[in-house]
Amino acid sequence: MDFTSFTSPIKHVEGKTAFLESTKRFYSGIAKVEVRTILVDGDRACALTRYEIRPPNGAAFQSDVAEVFTVSAGKITSLEIYFDSAPFPK
Repeated sequence: MDFTSFTSPIKHVEGKTAFLESTKRFYSGIAKVEVRTILVDGDRACALTRYEIRPPNGAAFQSDVAEVFTVSAGKITSLEIYFDSAPFPK
């Protein structure tokens, strides 16, 4: 699995272990996920989601996200994630 996060700086990792390691901090802060829309075109899909994030030392906030998946033989082979970074604490 290839994973690319298009935030600054852009992060690209390959493999399940690297994906889990690079995303554990973010995913541990998620309080809620709302899938707003899913678009599918062949082996690619885009989920438009809204995350409610609760950082350990700060107020909760929401972030809209586009997640682009590629699937082969029923398995996710790549994930690209695009965040609206405006709501993230500076």
